[in-house]
Amino acid sequence: MIQSRGKETIVDSRNKRQQILEAAYVVFSRKGFHRATVDEIIALADTGKGTVYNYFVNKEQLFYTLIKERSAPFEQSLSELAVAELPPLVKIRTMIKLFLQFYTANADLWRVLMHEVRGLGSEGYSAFNQEQRDKYGQWFLDTIGSLETVIHEGIQQGALKECDAKKVAFALFSVAVTMVFQKFVGDDIETSANNIADIFFYGVAQ
Repeated sequence: MIQSRGKETIVDSRNKRQQILEAAYVVFSRKGFHRATVDEIIALADTGKGTVYNYFVNKEQLFYTLIKERSAPFEQSLSELAVAELPPLVKIRTMIKLFLQFYTANADLWRVLMHEVRGLGSEGYSAFNQEQRDKYGQWFLDTIGSLETVIHEGIQQGALKECDAKKVAFALFSVAVTMVFQKFVGDDIETSANNIADIFFYGVAQ
């Protein structure tokens, strides 16, 4: 019985933590980082303030944890794809699809994150200090870095012409994210990904 209760306590603890993170996702997505309050998250999670602070030191740590845990499967997929035994053009096409899937599913929260990193938060400035902005900005650099690695591979194999891989990776990433934020991506994400890839590979000129 004691062992059983111990397991139940662990499960309840995990569920409560997840409940808080899900509530944080809703509140941050709707209100941005600056205007969101821990009290609102507590109310939506239907828990106590002590419980929240048992898991998270402050609002910023809660936000950072939310970002890292929601992005972890996406980051893992990109990393695995970057080193996969596939032609570079296939990898790039698949990465574009992963970008569209992830940002479509998390558009509101990542719009908040991007604005804060760029100093364009809900109050017209970033609620983060420079150290925090650099920390979150590194996430984007790492994400784009996976794409840059594959572009380098494509150049080395002759599948892509000589170019500045970093600039091209940033440009392609920006196109994918902008397509999502401007709601140009419909339900058929694969078709949207292929359209972007075809324009990237072959252009639009006759």
